Amino acid sequence: MSVVPSSKDDRVALKGMLTEMTHCLAKMDMQREAKKDIASGIKEKFELTPKVINKLASTMYKRNYADLQQENEDFEDLYEILVNGRIGDVEND
Repeated sequence: MSVVPSSKDDRVALKGMLTEMTHCLAKMDMQREAKKDIASGIKEKFELTPKVINKLASTMYKRNYADLQQENEDFEDLYEILVNGRIGDVEND
C-alpha cells in the first residue's frame, strides 16, 4: 500500500516532482512526433523504408555498427548451417 506523505511540505514537494515528470513526458511526446516527421521526410525524398530509417538512426545514435556487423555475421553463419544444410561445416563434438 502507498504511503501518503504526512507533512504538507512533503505533499507539495511530491506534487512538484510529479508535475516535473509530466513536463518530461510532454517533451518526449513532442520529440517522438518530430522524429516521425523527419522519418516521413526521409521516406518521401529518399524512398527508404521506415525500418531502414530507424535502424540507421538508431545505429548512428548508439554507435554500435561493429556490434551489428558481428551479430549479422553470426546470424548468417547459423542460418546457413541450419537452414541451407551446411552441416558438414560444423565441428563434431
